[in-house]
Amino acid sequence: MKALIYHGPGRKAWEDVPDATIEKPTDVVVKIETTTICGTDLHILKGDVPAVQDGRILGHEGVGTITEVGSAVTSLQVGDRVIIS
Repeated sequence: MKALIYHGPGRKAWEDVPDATIEKPTDVVVKIETTTICGTDLHILKGDVPAVQDGRILGHEGVGTITEVGSAVTSLQVGDRVIIS
C-alpha cells in the first residue's frame, strides 16, 4: 500500500509500505477509503514535534471498512465501517 512518510522537517514522500496484518488478538485491519492530514501532521511536518522520527507514517484519521479481526475482537466484525480519530 502507499503511505505518506515523514523524513524530517518539510520532507515527506509517498512510499510503498507492507499491508497491515493482525499482530495481536485485539487487532483489526481496516481498508482505509478516505484519510486526511490534520493539524498534528502539519506540526510534525514543520518539525514542531521532535519526538517524531524519520520514517513515521502520517495521517492518523480516516474512514474505512474492517477486513480482518483478531481472535479476541468481539465488538467488531469484517465488513463494519469505522472512523479512526
